[in-house]
Amino acid sequence: MPFYEVSMITRSLSKADLVKALTRAGNTLLDHGAVIEKVESLGHRDLPYKRLAKQTNEPVYASNFFLFKAHMSREARQKTKSILTHDLDTVQVDLIQVDTLPALKVECNLEEILKAPAERQAVSDLRENQKMGHFTRQMIYKRTEKEWKSIPKSYPIAPPRP
Repeated sequence: MPFYEVSMITRSLSKADLVKALTRAGNTLLDHGAVIEKVESLGHRDLPYKRLAKQTNEPVYASNFFLFKAHMSREARQKTKSILTHDLDTVQVDLIQVDTLPALKVECNLEEILKAPAERQAVSDLRENQKMGHFTRQMIYKRTEKEWKSIPKSYPIAPPRP
């Protein structure tokens, strides 16, 4: 069964009504075969834009945010989403699938990293398999030629004539 995060935004309710709405949502998830791992309250926040309550069409500017983390089948996802969105106490319900991939094992190669670049195996592999284009080779040749010309040369001095 895939892992889902069910985010639920409710109207601003009293504590007793809020408990009833959350138990109703939790029971809906459980009735459709979901396994709830965790329920988090994200607090009472302002909404980013004005929403309308379903039955009264009153504007809702602030509401309670909750997050259910549950495993459920895809068929159960569709049924529970339709039930929770038609609930009068909820303003918005979203079910997002979360990929739970096993963590990759990371090997520590600090000793290799601390070596000088010339001694590292990765650098030597890059140098051996290096491809250079014609322009790069020409630039290297010109640079070495300029360096050679800039070095002062000592010419042999001819011996004095008798």
